Amino acid sequence: MIISRFFLIDIFLIIGVLLLFLIFNYRQGKFNIIPVLENRGMGDESTSVLPGLEELLDLEKLSRKEGSGINFTSLIGLWKFVWVSKKTKEIQDPIASYFLRIFSASLVLNESQEKPNSNKFDIINSIQFGSLFIRFVGAGELKGSQPILSFFFKYIELKLGEKVLFKRLLEMSDEEKNPYFVLIAMDSDRKWLSARGRGGGLALWLKD
Repeated sequence: MIISRFFLIDIFLIIGVLLLFLIFNYRQGKFNIIPVLENRGMGDESTSVLPGLEELLDLEKLSRKEGSGINFTSLIGLWKFVWVSKKTKEIQDPIASYFLRIFSASLVLNESQEKPNSNKFDIINSIQFGSLFIRFVGAGELKGSQPILSFFFKYIELKLGEKVLFKRLLEMSDEEKNPYFVLIAMDSDRKWLSARGRGGGLALWLKD
């Protein structure tokens, strides 16, 4: 995806607003960093059944041979990031995972309203702090037997509660350059989902 210089400036401004909001609340004593981390899905009993990195790597090898069995319907819903691995090493990335949790990073997949019954999704990738949201909104499609979730974003918006403070359309790229997730595994109860991104990192989500 080609991002213009002005779009990058917008991103930095939005992130700056979130960081200032975070610092202000911290100085006001409204939260403590450690409890926030624990409450972003890491202190929940359900995490005890989540797979570790080594288990996911074994499942990835199996999915390459036999497919993951993940289908369109099973992906519908709200998925919250638990952790991601480093792009260059098969180890968890504690810093990236920390910020993904503290900003409530999530992935929402719903059946496409424009093209129902077509294996196409409406997709929202977002981060949140308090009532502030940064949302990337777009569309995705499921392909292949492993399978691959290919997607692109149509626009970015900053919201305060339900009020849209900022919105910008994103420049469309060639389909071959679109980001994607190679879906690795999902448990039988659809409580967690793992995938490897185009950039090489392995990610784990928990169903909300």
